[in-house]
Amino acid sequence: MSKDMKHFDLFGIGIGPFNLSIAALSQGIKGLNTAFADAHQSMTWHPGLLLNDARMQTSPLKDMVTAVEPTNPLSFLSYLVNKRKIYAYMAAQMDTISRIEFADYLAWVAGRVDNLMFDNPVDAVEFSGDKFLIHSKQGSYTSQHICLGTGKVAHLPQCVKPHMGPKCLHASRLALRERNYQGKTLAVIGGGQTGADVFLNLLQRQWGEPTRVIWISRRPNFQALDEGVFTDQYYTPGYGQIFYGLSDGVKHQEVKHQKLSSDGITSASLNEIYQHLYQERFINGERDSGKWSLRPHRTLTQMRQRNDKYELTLVNGITGNNELLEVDELILCTGFESQIPSYLSPIKQKLDIDQYGQFNLNREFSVAWDGPKTNKVYAVNAGVHSHGILEPQLSLTAWRSATIINDMLGHAHFDLSLEESIIDWGEGKPVSETKNIINHQGI
Repeated sequence: MSKDMKHFDLFGIGIGPFNLSIAALSQGIKGLNTAFADAHQSMTWHPGLLLNDARMQTSPLKDMVTAVEPTNPLSFLSYLVNKRKIYAYMAAQMDTISRIEFADYLAWVAGRVDNLMFDNPVDAVEFSGDKFLIHSKQGSYTSQHICLGTGKVAHLPQCVKPHMGPKCLHASRLALRERNYQGKTLAVIGGGQTGADVFLNLLQRQWGEPTRVIWISRRPNFQALDEGVFTDQYYTPGYGQIFYGLSDGVKHQEVKHQKLSSDGITSASLNEIYQHLYQERFINGERDSGKWSLRPHRTLTQMRQRNDKYELTLVNGITGNNELLEVDELILCTGFESQIPSYLSPIKQKLDIDQYGQFNLNREFSVAWDGPKTNKVYAVNAGVHSHGILEPQLSLTAWRSATIINDMLGHAHFDLSLEESIIDWGEGKPVSETKNIINHQGI
């Protein structure tokens, strides 16, 4: 191992919002030496999903730094002032911002953080003695700790995988190039916010005027995001602390109950879609055109290619009947899933990974492993099963980053003492799994 190799206290792999937050908060800590590497040429955040009018589902105050360090110069408010649009923003009276503006904020932050290395994919991570050895395109480095933040991969239905290509694509690639759906019959698969954003853009003819668009969802209806003030209490540090202490069975039940608090469709999007359809059908008189078809409670089970078209088999969850569709192209809004990165192969056997391919995370977001306790493998966006539905969301980004930094430093650089909660969640130590499940069902 070369003595000239640069050494860091923390080396982050992947520069998405979560690792960017750690980079931003750690930059101002004297004596802390961090670096973050990413394969992209510059800061990117789901560029294929930056569609017209697509909006965030969280407040812009839940940015990279504000919740734990409101005076940090990399806050969203600082961004607005720097961009000379603070008064215009306040006059707009917006609860949320567009995904395009949030992506611009992230790029602005990245341009002001000096410990980022873009165009530097990591090939392998080894562990030797008392340090990690990171091999990357631009060279090799050592670090006491690492933080995994390379994100998730597109989730695809099994029957679709053989057909992926220009006419059958995941929505994460949609805005990467010009699209032309003029005169096409399209299927949009997925009933979450991304499916709604794609369907709305098709309604507005952003990519030409399709002959027909069929919006398909496994959910029983096109369901609204649960945006209630009490629901938002799930996205607080206090609830996160309680959740971590629950048994696995109760955690599973809670995440299932809370799904629509993060994965529903905003009421604004649903209203806009419905009003557009109402205008076309009942005002413009396009009742028999068959131009739009909304099909909830359907599961795509088979896909075949016939000449230049695709034949889809859907199972209707209400009737149990099969439905056949013929379409020209598909847009898959089917979300993302975790995958153990290939660069971890040299140390994978040391990591505690469960039967589902998920990291077993400690409370402070480090992966349980059989290496020295003085070296830690932190992971972000990898713990919905352990820390709850708040973990993959942006809501507690700054708090999680501060938790990781405090743990790495061995002292509370950031004050993370819990504020008083509106809701009494209990002690987080259930007497029995059954009792907790019954209580949450309201029996």
